[in-house]
Amino acid sequence: MSNIALQKDMPESYRELLLQLEPETNLTGGEFNSTSRISIRGGVFRKVVNGKEIAELEERKLLTVVVKAAPISRMFFAGQYVAGESNPPTCWSIDTAGGRPATEVIASDRQSAACFDCPQNVKGSGQGESRACRYRQRVALMLADENGVITSNTVYQLDLPATSIFGDDPKRMAMQAYARYLNQHQTPLAAILTEIRFDTNSSTPKLCFKPVRPLQEDELMMAIYAQKDPETARLVKLTVKQKEVAPALAAPKAPAPVQPKAPPKAAPATPSMFDVPGDEEAPEPKVRESKKKPAAPVTAANLSSLLDEFDDA
Repeated sequence: MSNIALQKDMPESYRELLLQLEPETNLTGGEFNSTSRISIRGGVFRKVVNGKEIAELEERKLLTVVVKAAPISRMFFAGQYVAGESNPPTCWSIDTAGGRPATEVIASDRQSAACFDCPQNVKGSGQGESRACRYRQRVALMLADENGVITSNTVYQLDLPATSIFGDDPKRMAMQAYARYLNQHQTPLAAILTEIRFDTNSSTPKLCFKPVRPLQEDELMMAIYAQKDPETARLVKLTVKQKEVAPALAAPKAPAPVQPKAPPKAAPATPSMFDVPGDEEAPEPKVRESKKKPAAPVTAANLSSLLDEFDDA
């Protein structure tokens, strides 16, 4: 059983706050100024602000609140990763369910009309037995202080590689398994203090997720504020640096009075946000039939039972 002391009766004010949390549909199914993010390069948690690393954290775990998540995406990098360089992907998709390249990918860079038939989505197309096209998911976090309490509303972005998204180990839950676990207990992800820890059994940076405790009322208020802040939505939005394509030369024509056309505008350049364009092979996610269940109210029993069940597993 959990040794965490939990409230037996939720005050009305707490229940009202829980109802204000947004459902995390992206977990169960260009960068901008003042971007703060967490990097896991080299298997170490690092704080990065505006592209510059400001701190290397000694801890092998972080206590956080996951306040928002982007849909799962795919990315293919044609070139080799070079440390310190910002290399945008060649082809990518933000519609993994539909399996189509993003509309922003220029025709010459599209590897296939459909992701499911793409040669970059075949085992062995990447290093070893891995796939060259990788899954990614971006989440927004608030960090606890040294006492394990949320005292700051600063939100950080964290990019999860495929091995941190998918996996079935109940004691080392990946993001999707963790989200399903909380959903089974009708518990919003943003209502829980979550431990994010490196899996020391993995040869490449891989993160595991574990519930610690329900948020206190003041912490929950900060989580709600962060969810509703437009900057948080921009933190998790996937933006990719666009290639500038020279306009094609027109075939010579007989002289004729032609109204001059303005040259096409190039898309604004945005630095790439990913640390490493590859990671170890993760199992392909299983497509499951979506069966919506009626929403159940969050109660103290829900929050308590999910922690007890995790400790007993």
